This record gives sequence, structure tokens and C-alpha cells, in this order.
Amino acid sequence: MRWLVPAMLAASVCAAPLMAPQAHAATPVPVQFGTTWDAPSQSLQNIVDAYLGVPGAINVHTDFVGAHVGDLDPWFWVGREIPALLITEVAGNANNNTIGWYKESGSKPVIDGIDDGLVFNGSQSDGANVLVTFPAGLTKFGFYMNPNGPLGAPNAPEPELFWTNRFFNDKGPAGAAIHAPYDGDVQALVFDVSKWKGANTWLVCFEDVDSGAPITSCCSGTDNDFNDLVFEVTALGATPAKTLTFGQLKLKGGY
Repeated sequence: MRWLVPAMLAASVCAAPLMAPQAHAATPVPVQFGTTWDAPSQSLQNIVDAYLGVPGAINVHTDFVGAHVGDLDPWFWVGREIPALLITEVAGNANNNTIGWYKESGSKPVIDGIDDGLVFNGSQSDGANVLVTFPAGLTKFGFYMNPNGPLGAPNAPEPELFWTNRFFNDKGPAGAAIHAPYDGDVQALVFDVSKWKGANTWLVCFEDVDSGAPITSCCSGTDNDFNDLVFEVTALGATPAKTLTFGQLKLKGGY
């Protein structure tokens, strides 16, 4: 099985597909959920139900990318730009949490203004729209969060960042995993909401406390509720394609 990024193919004699960096079919990722420290009405399930307008259409515990055998792990997107919509911020650090994008190469990036940039800077309110255009054109990308901005967060002192590629996140609260998954903390859940919101639409849901910490009641460790910053993005998601022969290459989707 080979993993390819969906992309538009122009009419030509031959075309080379973008290859997914270190992406592979995986067994389900064992995300550890806790009980939100926020009001029950602010749980991720309630946020997603209200966003879709169809209660129960998505089960946030079982329908995220990575929950099923064969899902790509790690996940990433490809596009020339990012139209993003801020759905909600529940976190106490909402004014300081920032979201950015980075170019996905399979190696942990350095955020230095080259092949990366800001999406939400902490000052936006629910409903804010942002359009980011990539300087290099068609780009494989993911997202990062700087929890509590320059002030740092428990078990995530500045300049530690949280990534949609879980293999870039540390293991446990201090480099040693204390609960599953043991090979990289999940800091963001991604849901395919194309059925309700239009083709190639995804919901990205960040936890702004180190998810590898002990899951506790308020307010030490983490609650692993993944409701702290939720935004919608429209872009092509990485898609599996089985290559049988050189002449039978399949790509799925595309703009």
C-alpha cells in the first residue's frame, strides 16, 4: 500500500504525485479522553453537535481521523491556501493561544518564519475568518499551537509547541509516556465534516494542555477534552491510494 496526497492532475503525458511524508496505514490511535473541566455544555461533543446542527452525527470519541484501521497516521493536508474559520475557544488562555501552519516534510520543523506562519494570533473571536496563501504554491502542511503563547503552559514551557502531527509532540508530560499512545501525544483531533459542510472540509480540535500528563479532575494534569480551540479548514486531506503498476496510479479527490 502506498500513500499519496490527492492533487489536481493536469492533462499531460506524465505527472508525478506528491508523496506523503512518513504516512502509513495504522491501527487505531488510542486517544485517552477525560472529563472536561469546563461546563458540560462546552464539551467537545456539544460543540460539534451545535456546529453541525445534527446532534450525534459525529461521535467525537470514535470518529476522529486515526480512530479506524487504515487511517493515515500522521495526518496532513495539501493546498495552495488555507481558508480557516474559528469556531470556538473555550480555554482560559484563549487570548494567548496561537495557531500556525507549517510545511510538512516528515521532519519536525523549526518555526522561524520560513515555511510556516500564523493563522490565528489569539486576538480573534468566534466566527473569525482567515485566508492564508502559501508562498511556495501547492504545499503539504499541518498545524501547530503555541499554548498560552510566550507565557508557556503546564508541562509545555516556552518554546514547546503542540502539533497536528503527533510524532512531533513529546511523550508524556516530560519525555516519557505514562499512558497511551506511547509513541507521541495526540494534541489535536481532526474530523472530516465534508458531508455536512462541503467537500474537503475538516474540523481541527486542539487540547491546550499537555495531553500526555495524568488525566485528572480540575485542575492539575490534563482533562483531555480537546475543546480548547476548534476551527474549520478547507483543504485536501491526505488520501490512501493503492498503486498496482506504474500505469495504474490512482489519485482520489482534487481541486
